[in-house]
Amino acid sequence: MVNFLFLRHTILVILINGMTLFPPNYLYAAFDSNILSPIQNAAGAFPFSVYGNSLSSISDPSNLTSTQPLFGAGAISRKFGLRDLTESIIFVGSHYKDLGIGLGLAKFGNETYKETTLSISATNNIKDLLMVGLSFQFYQLNILNYGQDNSFGFKLSARYKMNAKLEALMSILNAHGPVIGQSKENLPQVISGGLLMKPSPKITGQVSFSHDTDFPISTRFGVIWEPVNHFHIAIGKVNQPNIFTTGGMFTFKNFRIEIGYLSYANLGLVTYQTGISYTRL
Repeated sequence: MVNFLFLRHTILVILINGMTLFPPNYLYAAFDSNILSPIQNAAGAFPFSVYGNSLSSISDPSNLTSTQPLFGAGAISRKFGLRDLTESIIFVGSHYKDLGIGLGLAKFGNETYKETTLSISATNNIKDLLMVGLSFQFYQLNILNYGQDNSFGFKLSARYKMNAKLEALMSILNAHGPVIGQSKENLPQVISGGLLMKPSPKITGQVSFSHDTDFPISTRFGVIWEPVNHFHIAIGKVNQPNIFTTGGMFTFKNFRIEIGYLSYANLGLVTYQTGISYTRL
């Protein structure tokens, strides 16, 4: 069993390094990461923010507000448990006049192949019930011995508070069709939507979809439960690809610690993610 796991790990590393050392004409899956926080991933890879003042603002700027306190958050993960597939994320948010604002940075890859995404976000409230956020993305791709290239994109997200227990959400990423590299590889164009439900103060549920225009629609389901004060448990399911998710969150004064776990059923591989955030109230 140990030899089999070692062999599988070795094969994966060879394939990953082979793709970066001898890249094809098209950079398949470049910047394909969703850049989600650990609790988002734990609750079914929910493409929208569940909590304010959190790392999830980097993927969903609509939860920033005009009264946003200063906060900072970060997370790190190794996709499939591989060091070469390390992803790190940091985000800082606050407010300026009538806008919620934020600055985020995400890095993925290794010294041979590296992706960097810088995001600048702003959100405005419309009639208290509708929040609209816009995030400008700066993409940089760096491949050892092949050089680097840059591109710009944007993300539009919105959430509508239907009542005290239900919110409707949507987002569009890179609707203008940005490209990168000499081969003019298309960067992901993703349309997402969902419902965020809070039937009680202790339970939060989500049902959502995410559609990368080059792939089938991915549906997501998840629940977050707070069995005791300050401790949350999350579980979820993703279809396309087939992923089971779980994790948790612990809050203490101004700190929030999150853990996400994703199990890829068809691959027999797992991804762990840990994160921490701090809010200056």
